[in-house]
Amino acid sequence: MKAALLCLEICAACSPSVAADPGAVAAPQSRSFYPTQLSAPVPDYAELIAKPPARPSGELRRRAQVAAPRDAKAIGRAWIERLMARQALGGYGMAGKASDGPIDAIDTLLTASEFDGWVEANGWTMPRHIDWSFQPELVRPTVSESAAAAVRLWTASEARTGAQLQALEAGRIVMRDGCLWVSQAGRPDRIAWLHAETGLDRDSDGYLTLVDRVTGEFMGRLGEELVWAGPNRLDAPDWKIADARQVCGQADVFPVGNPQSVDRMAAQYPHLQSGGRSVRGVDGARR
Repeated sequence: MKAALLCLEICAACSPSVAADPGAVAAPQSRSFYPTQLSAPVPDYAELIAKPPARPSGELRRRAQVAAPRDAKAIGRAWIERLMARQALGGYGMAGKASDGPIDAIDTLLTASEFDGWVEANGWTMPRHIDWSFQPELVRPTVSESAAAAVRLWTASEARTGAQLQALEAGRIVMRDGCLWVSQAGRPDRIAWLHAETGLDRDSDGYLTLVDRVTGEFMGRLGEELVWAGPNRLDAPDWKIADARQVCGQADVFPVGNPQSVDRMAAQYPHLQSGGRSVRGVDGARR
């Protein structure tokens, strides 16, 4: 894997330079040519958000069907340990007010189909006295066919996100020679690390765009001002961080979550700009 990535980097170094206009995405002539997109005009978000998003697909909840057995505490602990070992635990809840009550709700970072396959492969039986929550299915690829030739290395988590902190962070995410970078005022550029629910596509005007892989929605063009919930934990193994630095450059890797355009947010939530409230904070981001 690492040897293949190194080959891609060497080939890219021999490729012709990108277009003079940094806001334009030059159509890749071959796999050894990677584009740069540092800015992009804001599309008509009123028109885009008027199109209904796809409903999250897949089973999201599975309610408890029987009363808790006497050994409910031990059963709950066993399932928490299994999910933690698989790095697929989103959270859990306990019955009653005591801190050591039996677990009666579990939120997983798996889709229902992934969970059922995992349970079957291990010969387990899913407890029926627990409320289960699952992640929606992803309806879009990480990188679409139309955008694939533009990407030197896709830097994003493969694990689903689940609950996250809700402080608002802001900046620009750009494509530079096939790699994603995050640019924030007063800070050096860093390699951008996305959540699994965000993918890359190319719109009808040729610009590289971020999309919501759950709903298929257009979330913003690379180079626009973006906002995202955070701060986020960098859930990348050391070898992936090393690969990102080898391919994209020696810089910090920074988790940017699931970003969306501030102009999209303004079009979708116009009340945030009314009543004299400030919609732009530090780094020029709307709040």
